[in-house]
This record gives sequence, C-alpha cells and structure tokens, in this order.
Amino acid sequence: MLHATPRRLAVFVAVVDNAGFSAAASALNVSQPSVSAHIRALEKSVRGPLFERVPGRPPRLTDSGRTLYAYALDTLERAENLSTQLGQATTRLRFASQRFATSLLRKPLEAFSASYPHVELIAHTGTFEEAHALFKSGAVDLSFVLSNGEVPDLPTEPLGRYRFAFIATPDHPLAGQTRISPERLAQHPFVAAYRNSYFGRTVAGMLQAAGVPPLTIRSQAQETTMLREMVLAGMGISVMMLRSAQPDLAAGTMVELDVDLDPMYLQLRYAKNLRGNAPEIDSLVELVRLSEGRAA
Repeated sequence: MLHATPRRLAVFVAVVDNAGFSAAASALNVSQPSVSAHIRALEKSVRGPLFERVPGRPPRLTDSGRTLYAYALDTLERAENLSTQLGQATTRLRFASQRFATSLLRKPLEAFSASYPHVELIAHTGTFEEAHALFKSGAVDLSFVLSNGEVPDLPTEPLGRYRFAFIATPDHPLAGQTRISPERLAQHPFVAAYRNSYFGRTVAGMLQAAGVPPLTIRSQAQETTMLREMVLAGMGISVMMLRSAQPDLAAGTMVELDVDLDPMYLQLRYAKNLRGNAPEIDSLVELVRLSEGRAA
C-alpha cells in the first residue's frame, strides 16, 4: 500500500520538475538531505527505485516513477482544490518539553513540519515541573521529559537514552588525563543544573549512586545553553549529555574527561494525551524515536 503524504509527493514532483535533488532543495528552501529522505521513504513505500541515478546526469524516472508522478500531480491538484473550497483548515498539536530535552527535538520537528505542513505546532518549554503540570492539566497533547527511569505520577514511555559525560575546557587541569578517580574529580568546581529541580536532583542521584563524592557547585543554570556558556567561561566542569556537547567536542572548544566510572545514561521519555489528535501525535513520536535510533 502506498504511504505518501502530500509533502512527500510535492517533494517528489519538485525533483522531477527541477531535474535534480539539489535544484529541488533550492526551490523548496529545504536541505538536500531532507529531499533525499522523502524520496527514500517513497521508494520504500513503492518497493522500488523511482529514478535511474547516473553520476553526472539528471535523475530519470523509472516506470514506477512515471506512474507515481502522474498520481502525484493528480493528488496534489485535487488537494489544492479541496483546500481552496474548505478554507485550508489547520490542525493544532500542542506539546510541552523540558528545557534540557528541547535540543533533542530539533531534527524531528523539522522533519514533522516538512511532512505535515497543515499542522500548527504549539510548543511550551520549561522546567520538568512545568511540562508535567501542562500535561496533567490537559493543556498539551504530548510531553517530553528526561529521567533515569519511570516518572512519578506521569505515564511515560521511553524513546531513547543518552550517555552523560564530564565536560570541561581543553585547558582544564584534568584535561588529557586518564582514569580520573571520582575523588580527584570532586576536588574541582562544577557548574550544574538547578539542584532543587527534578533534573538537578536526578543527575545528583545518579552521581551519588555511581560513587562520586559531594561536588562543589560554583554555578547553577536552568538549561543546556547556559551550562555550556559557563563551561566555556572556565567556571567549572559540567555533567551533560554527550550528544549536546558533540559540536563543541568536534570543534575542540570542549573535551570529555576520562573519569573512572561506568557509563551513566538518561532517558528521553514521552507522555501522550489520548484525547489529542492521535495520527499527528503518533507521527511526531515516531519521528523522535527514529531520530534517537540514528543517534544511538
């Protein structure tokens, strides 16, 4: 059965009409990888290639491609006519995200927006407590939070997990050293999430369970961006998700400390309000799940 959203069909038509993936991306004002992802999804759905790909030549339609092109033009034309008649009604999807989880949703939200242009996303970001309260009150359809296990009083399911890392600047006294003991690590100042927040308490509990002595906290912050700035300012070591630090690690502006501890992980979890618009909700959750699978 063909599974093709209007957005995917529009991207496919753009590739044909513009004689290439790169030209289609420019015409649609999206990235080329995004165009390629839509085409791969369509090819998976029809179980065969849509284009004959020859290096140095524009992609040419296969028989399946020509059939789908005719179908796409007809479908998009009928959809446009129907939208004109109905006044283009918009679906709204409301979700809440814990601040420390927001950066993990960027790519899935980009993909969702491309696939569901008719859906208006209304995002609420805040502390764990705020995201929890919005969900419990029914104000949002979805809530994304970080936890090291099941969340008290919130029916969540896991989506992915992230390894924690001890991050510092390259000129930190512990940078470049191997098998740093927890006792030695604790002799240096840290910057951390608010200690009284759910996230701060979760991280502190994980460190305690791992055998790290009480830390000297020099500064506290409410979200990842500020923690990053504090580390870059040389204010101390931070415990953060390795994925969040990857751009700085690749650029050499931060380093991961080699601490003699077993790896620690935090889960991204979601709660779904069954009274919401289930198809769109399920699609967004699946995009986040796929993103976490690729990042694992």
